[in-house]
Amino acid sequence: MKKLKQNFAIMCSLFLTILIAGCNQDAAPSLYQEESKGSTPVISSTSPALEALAGVSEVTINGSNFSTKNEDNFVFFGTSKATVISSASNKLVVKAPNLVKNNLDVKIAVAGAENFSNVVKYNLLEAVGVYYAFTKGVDDPMAVEVDKNENLYVYLKDKGIKKISSDGKLTDWAPKGGESFYVDMKIGPNNELFGARPATRAIFRNLEGAAGATFQVFPTGITIASLDFDKNKNIWAAGTGNKMYSVTYPAKDTTGFSIDFSVTSVRVYNDYLYLAGKSSTEEAVYRYKINSNRSLGTKEKYFDIGAKYGLGKINVSSITFSADGDLILGTDQTDSMIFITSGAAASTLYPGLISGAVKSLSWGTKKNLFYVREYTEAGAVYHSLIRVDMQKLSASYYGRL
Repeated sequence: MKKLKQNFAIMCSLFLTILIAGCNQDAAPSLYQEESKGSTPVISSTSPALEALAGVSEVTINGSNFSTKNEDNFVFFGTSKATVISSASNKLVVKAPNLVKNNLDVKIAVAGAENFSNVVKYNLLEAVGVYYAFTKGVDDPMAVEVDKNENLYVYLKDKGIKKISSDGKLTDWAPKGGESFYVDMKIGPNNELFGARPATRAIFRNLEGAAGATFQVFPTGITIASLDFDKNKNIWAAGTGNKMYSVTYPAKDTTGFSIDFSVTSVRVYNDYLYLAGKSSTEEAVYRYKINSNRSLGTKEKYFDIGAKYGLGKINVSSITFSADGDLILGTDQTDSMIFITSGAAASTLYPGLISGAVKSLSWGTKKNLFYVREYTEAGAVYHSLIRVDMQKLSASYYGRL
């Protein structure tokens, strides 16, 4: 009996030792332990501060508690999600969504954070849109020009020139003359409007309230597609027939210069004459230094269209320049405007927003570029007047100064 009691005591002691040792071990973690949540993102400022162009502008959002991974940041303008371009813990750069609306709530969600950021108000402005709604299939705009007061002049096919005032009112400006329409128009001295169309070998002058009349007629075999003024109010004009011309105003002293390409658009910029031209072997924007109305420098190839896009692949109808030297080509491509920097780097202007063939363009005195858009619908061809916010100013049009 004594031995049994001793064994029982030993077993109890051993059990207590094991129990105490077990109590000293850390408890195994629970499968359901709640993970710590990330900090709530905070927006402190935006740049541009209050508004940007929908579908175009990059917006910088400054703040804190952002993810450094693009895919973990979700930036909303209203209900539309912006594309995140770059991410840092205190700064996001996003492309604004194509949503034209004012007073939008901008807020950010970050993966791992329980709450949205604070909300800031923002406006997204229209980058590209119809400027004046002409009656479809009835009023057919063909060419556009802008004067120094930001009034627009639009040639409606077979109906003459209409004026759209800077506050949006449409009035008759000049009745139709012998022409059916122009493809290019430029404001000249005394607010006279000069026009050209490829089927004729003349430049036309239009005065308010009067039908257009020929200003200068060129030799047989010549057609004039485009014109522009230089700083001395000389007209430069070209089209087909392997000639380009200077015409003094108002004396009409005319000088011809031989060229080896046909021309679709003429633009004077920074004392150079620029021509969009093509031959059977080459397509380019060429330029000549303007020495006087009777003297030009040697031909220079400014931008090789054929080499960049392929010979015969695009048709350039109009060219113009920004104040800081960027070249804009109006073409017949799906994304129909090409933006060329002063360093000759080419890219699509506002991809996905500018569509339909560009038939005529004119950059106003502000940041608006206007163009006539040609498009096909149900087998019929239509034209509309479009405004593009360029976010910068145009180079001078000397005729309007």
